[in-house]
Amino acid sequence: MTASFPPPPPPAAPAKRKRWKLWLIVPAVLGLLFGYGIGKSGSSTATAAARAPVVTTATVTKMLTPAPQEVATVTATVTETATVAAGPPPAELRDGINLVGTDVQPGTYRSDNPGCYFARLSGTSGGIDDVITNGNGATVITIDASDEAFESRRCAPWQSVG
Repeated sequence: MTASFPPPPPPAAPAKRKRWKLWLIVPAVLGLLFGYGIGKSGSSTATAAARAPVVTTATVTKMLTPAPQEVATVTATVTETATVAAGPPPAELRDGINLVGTDVQPGTYRSDNPGCYFARLSGTSGGIDDVITNGNGATVITIDASDEAFESRRCAPWQSVG
């Protein structure tokens, strides 16, 4: 006589991960970071801007009913505040490639970082022919208006000295 045993139970299904939480958390974190970046970029332009009042006057004439011979004239003065830029953007040299006139203004800058690499560039093709001058170590460098770009690696912070 042969003994028969019931078949073993099927293996348990792996527990489902709750990935829906990930789909909620990741966009929220990215949104916060994006909002923080916008806030930071807006605060730097507010310090370099002056506010000037703008006055607008409008006159409105309307015929009143039922007596068409009566005319009412209303004059309203609206004062708005406009933002006016106060000169070129502040010089802020960062590590990487900075476009002269856009990211950084021509002038003289100093880096006290001994591990600094810098290069004044006549173009942004990445070729060796673009290098006007370069060097390593703590330095004082003058960026000319004719330079196309300025490359900086491990130099930050740069200080404007003139």
